[in-house]
Amino acid sequence: MLPEAVFFDMDDTLLFVSVTAESAWKEACDVSLKKPQPYRTEELLNQLNIVRDWYWSDLERHRLGRLDLHRARTTIVRMALEKLGCDDEVAAGLIASNYAEILDKTLDFFPDAEKTLTRLVQKKVKLALLTNGAGESQRGKINRFGLTRFFPICLIEGELGYGKPDRRFFKMAMEKLSVRPEQAWMVGDDLARDIAGAQDAGIFSIWHDYGKTGLPEDSKVKPDRIINNLSELLMD
Repeated sequence: MLPEAVFFDMDDTLLFVSVTAESAWKEACDVSLKKPQPYRTEELLNQLNIVRDWYWSDLERHRLGRLDLHRARTTIVRMALEKLGCDDEVAAGLIASNYAEILDKTLDFFPDAEKTLTRLVQKKVKLALLTNGAGESQRGKINRFGLTRFFPICLIEGELGYGKPDRRFFKMAMEKLSVRPEQAWMVGDDLARDIAGAQDAGIFSIWHDYGKTGLPEDSKVKPDRIINNLSELLMD
């Protein structure tokens, strides 16, 4: 049985990029660094991976970084370049910008996302979009893909000043759709923010594991349900 309402995350739940981060970074570096450099692209990519893992592992850096992705990415590239003895803020900004453009060009709906949302609307299920990130960029995606045709309620971290996993974010969604926790589902890809956040608010959580990676062995978060495709939401 479907619930009264379903809350959806946006990035990597409804929308995804068809290139890997590694290949996008490589292309961004190849395009940006035209003149000969005192290091190989592979060396820069290796440092980028190290710095990226460090940067996004901290909860506060993650929060601030996702609210200004260009600055965060530029910082990451600059730090990686510095590890190779290169202090070039211009190159760092250019690489970060090219990386964003590459991702943007390949951004699209997951294969079954639109059909699933259409069926939920037809079945009179109330829908709300709950997305972290900067207001301008996230609102741009919402408009670009026409998500308001499915979601009368779109909550964006950058517009409210707080986001997932903050319980207030989920509470606002419930209040706007006039539902109680037991009447809603939350669908998302992020175990810490989407799943744990929803469970903390008393909401049934569904992890979208599109890549079929399975839960990490050391995961302390246990989703109430795991799906590999969004269309599974319509199955009893």
